[in-house]
Amino acid sequence: MRNIKGKRGITLIALAVTIVVILILAGVTIDVVFSDDGIINKAKEAANAMNNAAANDQTELNNLLEELDEIMDLNWNSNIEIPDPEPELPKLEDNTGMQDETITVEDKFGNKVTIPKGFEVVEEEGITVPEGIVIQDKDGNQFVWIPVGRVYKDSSGNNYSDIQLGRYTFSTTDGTPTLVQAAYTKENPASYKELVPIIEDSLGSNCYEYATREYPEGLVDETNHLNDLNAIAKNLEVFVESTENNYGYYLGRYEASYGSGSSVADYKPLSQVSLEYSQEEMNYKTGTLWTSVSEIDASKISRNMYNNNSVGVESDLVNSYAWDTAIVFIQEMGNTNYANRNVSGIGNTGTLGDEVCNINDMATNLNEWSTEYTNYKTDYTAHTSIFRGGAGVLGIGSPAFRYPQCSWIQAEVCTFRIVIYIK
Repeated sequence: MRNIKGKRGITLIALAVTIVVILILAGVTIDVVFSDDGIINKAKEAANAMNNAAANDQTELNNLLEELDEIMDLNWNSNIEIPDPEPELPKLEDNTGMQDETITVEDKFGNKVTIPKGFEVVEEEGITVPEGIVIQDKDGNQFVWIPVGRVYKDSSGNNYSDIQLGRYTFSTTDGTPTLVQAAYTKENPASYKELVPIIEDSLGSNCYEYATREYPEGLVDETNHLNDLNAIAKNLEVFVESTENNYGYYLGRYEASYGSGSSVADYKPLSQVSLEYSQEEMNYKTGTLWTSVSEIDASKISRNMYNNNSVGVESDLVNSYAWDTAIVFIQEMGNTNYANRNVSGIGNTGTLGDEVCNINDMATNLNEWSTEYTNYKTDYTAHTSIFRGGAGVLGIGSPAFRYPQCSWIQAEVCTFRIVIYIK
């Protein structure tokens, strides 16, 4: 007989356990493969997602192809317009001569400057905006560019200031400007006619508290001193629009001197270094610093400076937007606290040591008339006009200075400055 001792086999219990394990594994496998979250359903979902993505890609591709077809079909479809790329502006240093037409150029830092017809850049005074771009007409009357918007101070593109056209007050401590009325409606919807409170403490015990504004339109009353209205800007809305469209405006480099003419109707002022100073009644000698002039007459005379088509500008008596924004520009270009500077002395313009960004005598010499209006009154008369700037002759005032006065007074301690803007 065959000896089977020592041979091992599978017991029924082991077989039963094996079968149970196989059934369990089979159940798990079936669930993984066929359940809602199983492999097959997941594969179906992935396939659907891929199909949808492909359909979306095809739709976008079709849209792109349609746009390309429209562009290629421009010769047959005149309703489609493609804007021209913005042209590169000419360089300022290549366009400093007398201009036959108004032109916009760029300085080497990328700042835009509009040179008007009938003017040329005075190169020796500087050819970058931070220096103060000076232009002059054929008679040598000079004006300085006041930029509005972003002003680059070097070629890095990282060192810049944003200049906003507006009416400002300035801290009497450090000159920090506070915008009280923006010129552009989109920046401040307040009306031009809104009175803005001004507190002027430069006069010590004679301090006034009053409100000011610019009139965009209106009349001048030269007869009733209790209802006296000051001269208004020629067209404030046009000035604002021109400044926005042309990246800035020009401020007289110097206080006005007498030029030519026989009456207020045809007087033409100069914006040149004055050759003679006198506090006596104006003798109308050409080149004499213009004093003893009322605000109303200063306004009329300023408008006379350019009243033909030989140049591409409008001229006017300086308004508060132009004056305040010039101070902001001057300070942003590194002249700290210029708003509160006071330079004593009196004399010919451009000789008293007050020159910033090529602009002279805003902090010294004489107070200057502006078109700014005030509601300040006394018992006997209305002080509706505003002096601006420092007066070395009186030892008071600064560029930020505001002082109410009667528009009809022919003040010996006051002159005026002209602003020009592109037509």
